[in-house]
Amino acid sequence: MMKEQDVRQWIAGYIAELLDLAEDDIKPDREFQEYGLDSADAIIIGGALEERFDTEIDATLFLRNDNIDRLIADLARSGLLE
Repeated sequence: MMKEQDVRQWIAGYIAELLDLAEDDIKPDREFQEYGLDSADAIIIGGALEERFDTEIDATLFLRNDNIDRLIADLARSGLLE
């Protein structure tokens, strides 16, 4: 099972690296679309998340959640977070 803070930090760091931004510039309530991320990016990030935490997640996770806070809440509801 994944720890919420670890997942939250990893996602922010991954997006920051992908976009060449400082991790502090990634706000958990800001929509992914505002960063210029699209559905292809969402699929890639989802796959990287699965690989990093050695877990299987729903392929639509990033498509149905438009920011980090909502994504984390979805993972928690699905029982994937401690």
